[in-house]
Amino acid sequence: MTHRRAAEGDLKSERSQRLGSAGGQGSRSWWLVASILVIVLIPPVRVLAKPLLGGPARGVAARGAPGRGLIASADAKVNLRIYNYVPIDAVLLARAEKIAEAIFEESGIGVVWMDCTPLRGELLSYPACPPDMGASDLVLRFFSRRMAMKLSTPNEPLGFAQQCPETEPACELTIFYFRVDELATEGYRAEFILGHVIAHEVAHVLIGPGHSEDGIMRREWSREELRRMSLGLQLGFSREQSRRLQDAALRRMKVPVPEMATRSDEVAEQFQLLKNQK
Repeated sequence: MTHRRAAEGDLKSERSQRLGSAGGQGSRSWWLVASILVIVLIPPVRVLAKPLLGGPARGVAARGAPGRGLIASADAKVNLRIYNYVPIDAVLLARAEKIAEAIFEESGIGVVWMDCTPLRGELLSYPACPPDMGASDLVLRFFSRRMAMKLSTPNEPLGFAQQCPETEPACELTIFYFRVDELATEGYRAEFILGHVIAHEVAHVLIGPGHSEDGIMRREWSREELRRMSLGLQLGFSREQSRRLQDAALRRMKVPVPEMATRSDEVAEQFQLLKNQK
């Protein structure tokens, strides 16, 4: 069977051309990193979107022995602060989080999920979201098509990750969920694809913009790999990538929270500024 591939970030398929490309000027300098879109003709599945309210931190992913024999660190973990601006359906998002957790669990890394999405009609983050952020706190933003159009997003990727120093708090990842939703209309399972995209982008924050020839950090995912993801057969990190991820997570955890720490309210305010742009 011949597997059609699409270069990562090159999402100008016939479908996306009809929908229009993203535009606008971003306020910061970004490294655009991996996201994958492959179009195939199989029975459609539509993902429904419902509001997701803010909530407290959820559990850390179990830190058992990873599948590739790597000795897991008892301490390596990252905090992912969710800003669900789409909003994505709560059940679907929770399933995607579990998938991302399982991928990182194999590499010996725990994940703490914090829902910091401002309540509807509110400016500030959900009260249960801790205000101060350190280097191990990463900001994961889900954007709608309307919000994505206000950013500079060459080649229309599924998302991008900020490359920032390991000592910098609140490094940001942005995922354009509407593109995952487009994949769902082609028959792929949105929660499985989303979980892999989250893990891929978090890894770019931790270990940089490079790619590998196989596994979850490939520049391209084939349609067969997307099919396998949708069946629950997850891609994973290599042994070397797992070690690098652990080391990076541990280094970030050792960085003291600065006196003038980045606050979750500032992230919410930045969103409001973007939302109000013409």
